Parts: sequence; structure tokens; C-alpha cells
Amino acid sequence: MPDMTPNPFADVDSKPGSAKPDPIIVADGIVRQFGGLTAVDVKHFEAQRHAITALIGPNGAGKSTFFNLLTGFDSANAGTATFNDMKLDSMSSANVARAGMVRTFQLTKALNRMSVMENMRLGAQHQSGENMLTAMLSPLWSKREKEVTAQAEVLLERFKLLDKQDDYAGSLSGGQRKLLEMARALMSKPSMIMLDEPMAGVNPALTESLLDHIVGLKEEGVTVLFVEHDMHMVRRISDWVVVMSEGKIIAEGDPHEVMANQDVQDAYLGNHHDTDLFEERE
Repeated sequence: MPDMTPNPFADVDSKPGSAKPDPIIVADGIVRQFGGLTAVDVKHFEAQRHAITALIGPNGAGKSTFFNLLTGFDSANAGTATFNDMKLDSMSSANVARAGMVRTFQLTKALNRMSVMENMRLGAQHQSGENMLTAMLSPLWSKREKEVTAQAEVLLERFKLLDKQDDYAGSLSGGQRKLLEMARALMSKPSMIMLDEPMAGVNPALTESLLDHIVGLKEEGVTVLFVEHDMHMVRRISDWVVVMSEGKIIAEGDPHEVMANQDVQDAYLGNHHDTDLFEERE
């Protein structure tokens, strides 16, 4: 049966900084400089709610730095950004996560000397056992811990990691650590998840699983913004693509249209090329 869901991008202009019908993130005039180098100079950016948006560009384009600015892991020299109409300016990464926007990293941040289950529990919010005063009284936190553990078991089952729950996170493969980081991010029940190169270092056997999970997040109402270098994966799962080069947004639009854009081709391969960078694999 064909997908009858209305396309939220049907009337959106395919141009840098285009307005979206229901943006969850809006950023204006975001600038980040490191000495004399301007790493990010984004005039305007919007991410559509309940959609999968890919942020692509050549190495050094400023994608991860832009991620860091939106999620509170770095501060801009200028500009403003909002998430669900809340100002992100000067908001810490912890408070951004509490507001409902969580992220993963290009290099996984699993706590290797803790078990998979312990990593999962750390991702949950509203745990009274983390308070020094209540930690001494188990009746005040034991019920919540059972709830958190049950939630973690459901997610670990979904990500096919339940049989690893007692293993050290450091014993997992690179792909399994990616799955763990995504599962742990979902423990806070976010409204948006930011994925920084989720496919990097993942073997083909787990790539399909990760792709299915990302699409599944959208089906559950979670907004997804992700950085990825594999253009075939981008074209396969993205609703909208934003292209950065030298810190600026140079193009955005439907995945197939963007990847036929001459400016995008030039950004990846230079002005003199006769190869279709995004040619479909056989």
C-alpha cells in the first residue's frame, strides 16, 4: 500500500535557509570562529518536526561544529537558536538534553568499564537515587530504578543487545556501541535526536539495523537530524537534505534534487569533474 502521509516539504523552496511548515529548530546568524578561522557561518536554518533531515558536506564543512553549537557542547560567537521555541543560547548540554534534544557522537561515548545496562540507566531522567539525600533511603529510589531497568530492557531488546546487558560496554563491537549509544539516548524519551555519523565504522551486517532504527524513530514521532558521508544511505532514508561547505549552507532540498545540484557536486569534487558522485550503486 502506498504511503498516504502528506509530504510536509511539498511547498518548501529548495534553497538555503528555506522556511519549514513546522520547524522544531530555528537558527539565525550562527557564527563560530576559532582564531582567524570561521568554522560556521549559518545565516538561517530550520529543521522540520517529525522528519528525517540529513546534514551533509565535505570534510571540514563545519557539520559537527554546528551540531555542537545546537546541542550545547560549544558556544557560538554570534547568533541565536531555538528548540521548541526555547532559546538554546548559553544553555548547557545537560539542559538541552532535558529539554528533549539528545545526540550521539561520531566517536561513541559509551562508558567502557560499566556494563551495558549501567550505561542505559545513566540515560534516564528523574532518578531520585542520584540525589545525595535520597540515595541513602532505598524506598525513595528503588521503584524508579525498577521502572528505568524495565525501560532499558525494552530498548535493549529492540536494538538486539539484551543478551549483552551484563557485559562491559567496552567489549562490544564498534557497531554495537553505536546501537548502545542510540538506545541510551532514547532512555530520556526525546522529541529530537541528533546523530553524528551513525554509520561510521559500522560493518554492513549492522548498517541495515541502524537504518531501520532511524526510520523507526521517525515513525514514532521523533525528529531526526543526522550527519552522514554515505550518500546512498542519505538518499535512502532522508526526507530533506541540507548541504554545508566551508561553514555555510549552500543547498537544501529533496535528496535526489540536492544530489544533482552542480554546487553540491563541486563542493565535494571541485569544479573540474566528470563523475557523478551520487550515482546509484548496482
